Amino acid sequence: MLSSLGLSSFSSFWQVLFGVESYIDVKSMTTTNHRNVLFLPIETRRLLIRLFEDKDLEDILEYSKTTDFWLIRTLAWQPTREGIRKYWEPKRVLDPNNNEDRFDLVVEWKEKNKVIGNIGIDISEKSDNQHGTINWMLGNDYQGLGFASEAARSLLTFGFDKLDLHRISAITSRDNIRSWLLMERIGMRREAHFKKNEFVNGEWQDTFIYAILAEEWLAKQ
Repeated sequence: MLSSLGLSSFSSFWQVLFGVESYIDVKSMTTTNHRNVLFLPIETRRLLIRLFEDKDLEDILEYSKTTDFWLIRTLAWQPTREGIRKYWEPKRVLDPNNNEDRFDLVVEWKEKNKVIGNIGIDISEKSDNQHGTINWMLGNDYQGLGFASEAARSLLTFGFDKLDLHRISAITSRDNIRSWLLMERIGMRREAHFKKNEFVNGEWQDTFIYAILAEEWLAKQ
């Protein structure tokens, strides 16, 4: 982990990290040195999790227009070419001079060379680099195939092993059963249940918070 490098802050992490490029294979968590990449892409058996590229726009537009209710209500961009470009263009690169507090990555199905969703992690308390919140979205046509679990597991590994996070959480509605069942499958536990704290689709709904600690994740590997 980063602590073994003697890094005192997230800022120091960036200064050291961008001296070399590293490529990570989540299956083995081994790195090879090249130049100027932040441990990306993340590669799993079927997926490539990476920074946005121009060629991804049409794929993102496609799955943005076919999302279900639970996904569309959390969509961070307008489902138009202009809306997608406005949101994703700044995500194409990571600035080594900034303490990045959010990673937005696309999820590519390697076999099809097609972007089928996106995944992200927000980092709070940047100076201490301790806590992250994970989120993901897949187009309807790619749900139920294990892609979300595969992508989420890889980002948990990335967060704990490469960002040196202590804790990663996720938030979902109680009624979004598929989402919180996935959180449980990948080893996260329910830490909070907020009663009728969010007004959605004309009614008050409950919210669940799930989380997992670095040592818990390590023990499951």
